[in-house]
Amino acid sequence: MQEREHLFSTGELARMAGVSVRTLQYYDAENLLKPFVTEGGRRRYTSDHVLRLEQIIFLKSIGFSLEEIKNIILSLKSTSDFNQAFLKQRDALTKQVSSLTHTIEMLDAALEETKDGKDMKLDRLIMVMESMKRGKPYTFIVRYFDDDQLKNYAVRMLDGSDHTDSNKDIFEQLEKLYGQGADPNGREGQELAKRWWSMVRQFTGGDFKLIRSLMYVGEDIRNWPEEAEPLKKPIQDFLAEAFNTYLENNGIKIQVEDNDPSEKPDLK
Repeated sequence: MQEREHLFSTGELARMAGVSVRTLQYYDAENLLKPFVTEGGRRRYTSDHVLRLEQIIFLKSIGFSLEEIKNIILSLKSTSDFNQAFLKQRDALTKQVSSLTHTIEMLDAALEETKDGKDMKLDRLIMVMESMKRGKPYTFIVRYFDDDQLKNYAVRMLDGSDHTDSNKDIFEQLEKLYGQGADPNGREGQELAKRWWSMVRQFTGGDFKLIRSLMYVGEDIRNWPEEAEPLKKPIQDFLAEAFNTYLENNGIKIQVEDNDPSEKPDLK
């Protein structure tokens, strides 16, 4: 005589699976895991239900939503279909990891700015973090801006006039040329200096006071934060010479006094 299959009540299944009774009731209402109802009106689950519930719990644990599980995953039949679904989920999770890592980096920057009781206004702190969020390679210079410069920078960030993607390429080229031991006064070095000057002009919008602030940032390189460490040697040992040569060869002077507007730099 065949042994009768054990049936599980909602409470029993909930305890076995480590979920709440309310969760099973929700799965029932959503037609995701429907028990059968006995003649006495009791909801009962079979071993097939247990297996399906385990599948649901696992798929949730790797990031699939209940909607995806219900309408896509549990209806798949072939190994190829599962492969594609899991590849897609892996890509989504990889992006989430990257986003979370970037968020952690922003929080690390905020912790660095606020450690040791250093006084820093909220608007400046938020701009540092927003710059990082947008992937800007020169985030740390925000701390050198005065209040008006900070406001102008915020406007340029929002309207996209700071050309972030192009600027990233310039920083990458700087590190590449430095790593290759290129000549700062050679063709590639001077081309990079030309692009660097163009970036400065775009970034400052021709504001000569802001240009001088950027020059001070370079002079203060010893006090740059830890996140700017990879840029120090390329800037000190390559860009400084390349940029000074470019400015001299093109007759560009940027060391001017605040009280002498006639000495504003030629930004052509």
